[in-house]
Amino acid sequence: MKYKVDWTSPTQGIQSTTVEALGLMQAREQVESMYAHIDGFKVFCVGPVFEKQDYSEPEQSYSSNQSFQSESSGDSDSFSSLVGGLAFSAGGIIAILGLFTLPVGIVAMVIGGAIGWLGWKLACWMSDRGW
Repeated sequence: MKYKVDWTSPTQGIQSTTVEALGLMQAREQVESMYAHIDGFKVFCVGPVFEKQDYSEPEQSYSSNQSFQSESSGDSDSFSSLVGGLAFSAGGIIAILGLFTLPVGIVAMVIGGAIGWLGWKLACWMSDRGW
């Protein structure tokens, strides 16, 4: 699945990169490994791409002596990812339980989808604010 990863740095400004990954964390780690050598690099939002977009490989040069360690993976990013992930998981569980209780479960599926979407938005908002 394709994911859009928004990141920023003082020298590059706000950038967006689209990558193919198995999940949100893998997409984040993939972009961090590509751009961690940039001073002040920080990922502030990761989300799935639902629209059909052209995928372009980011242009970069690799050097054997460059360090690709991320300085942005701090407690604040972990906390916002945890909160968003928990809400997203809870929404998914509610939606799946709604499948087993049809036709009344349609309400549970809608509520679960809303909770999952709000969890994803909350994680992006918290990460943007530095929580």
